[in-house]
Amino acid sequence: MNQIGLGYDYMARFMDKDDPNLKHPYDWYRYGEYGPYSWRGVVVGEPVLGGITDECVTLYSQVKDDAEWDKIEQHEMAVDFGERLKQMNKEAGFRHFWVFVRHPKWRLNEMPWEQWTLVSEVVVEAGKQRLDKWNLMGRLGNQARKLITRCAAWFRPDIIYVKRPVFQCRFEPQDDFFRGLMPFLDPKTEKDFLFELENEDGSVQLCTYYEGLCKIVKVSQKAFVDDVVNAYEKMSDERKSECLGFLMRNHPVQLLHPYTKEWKAKLEEIELGCDAPDDDEEYGKNETEYTEWIEDDGDGDGDGDGDDQDDVVLDMEGGGVDQDDDDESISEEEDDDEEEEEENEQYWEKKFKKALSSSEEMENLVKWSVDRTDEIYKKQSKAMMQGEEGKGKSEADGDETALRGVRAKVSPKEWKIVGIGRWGRRIKKAKIPPGLFLRAAVRPFRYRNLVKEIVLTRHAILDGDIGGKD
Repeated sequence: MNQIGLGYDYMARFMDKDDPNLKHPYDWYRYGEYGPYSWRGVVVGEPVLGGITDECVTLYSQVKDDAEWDKIEQHEMAVDFGERLKQMNKEAGFRHFWVFVRHPKWRLNEMPWEQWTLVSEVVVEAGKQRLDKWNLMGRLGNQARKLITRCAAWFRPDIIYVKRPVFQCRFEPQDDFFRGLMPFLDPKTEKDFLFELENEDGSVQLCTYYEGLCKIVKVSQKAFVDDVVNAYEKMSDERKSECLGFLMRNHPVQLLHPYTKEWKAKLEEIELGCDAPDDDEEYGKNETEYTEWIEDDGDGDGDGDGDDQDDVVLDMEGGGVDQDDDDESISEEEDDDEEEEEENEQYWEKKFKKALSSSEEMENLVKWSVDRTDEIYKKQSKAMMQGEEGKGKSEADGDETALRGVRAKVSPKEWKIVGIGRWGRRIKKAKIPPGLFLRAAVRPFRYRNLVKEIVLTRHAILDGDIGGKD
């Protein structure tokens, strides 16, 4: 019991966020109230030490610490990634994406590579169909979403291990990034592209793309891949940000471009996907409205109890549509029925004849008419206000700063799509519509791996495995 509840993980739980004794700022979240190790017991009082004659039990851990356990799990996910790729249909065509996450309340003074954290790589079996990268998460199944969130928890525990975890996610394609990188890494053409590099003493010099990377991490251009990656890993966070800034700013493809109207229009023109509809014929042919999907495991029973639930949407049993939304929809239906009745001429004739029979009935009719007129005026003014709000939202669409701190709202239509009907009840299940959910493989991927990919591409060009393009 000496180590259970008395180690660093126990102490970090009771430290402040800015405590200097924290080995890493993320430890406050990892070992905190909502972290994965919050279940651990706490030793009350001084532990009793066993003597030579006492019966004692010695516990040996399989790993040195929790960080080593995380590395083992990341390695297992990478192994599963390779197995998953073998199961996917390579002839259909793979599309590679990087997944970046950030907190909705990001700092405005941060650089894009500081705002967004690279957490994983996703390979999607999509062929040549047009994909909207802003809505790609909706095309992935439960297992892929789970793995992406798991990677985000490893590398950004400050946005996952909190009371109300919420994060923004974006997918960026890899093909155009590496295609534009080829002439910068090819020794035959790299001298045609020179960039400014600011040294530590403040002086500025011109250098090639790969030469600048090597000078920042302080290694030789002939160094091995692992030497460059290890040198990058040993740098401080500030130097890492400078290195990523050099690589991102001087790249012809702006990887983490801002979410603005200009960029949306630009990406729609080159069909890279930015709030653009999917024009695939096969995907558009499916006109049947599905509300909930289960995976067909091939035995025809359609129970969807298999282990591989990759193509199933998130299970939201118990959650569902907000009660107020349902009440509003029901009241709207009743109001519509009343309006249809009131528009009938016979209805008004009966109402008027009944009012002529007595002065009390006439008084009630006048009172009802005044109340009804007030309700109509209120409804019209409410509709006008909603129209102005909708206009304001459309004007704000495409402004990334306007989205800062705004939490995504789920409309009743979206609840219906995921299979939640009125009163939060499940709707009858249906088989997965073909082409709606894409098969995908996920593995952990960090900025360290991105630097490694750049160095590997350089060595592949030098070895003649791939050819640079002018």
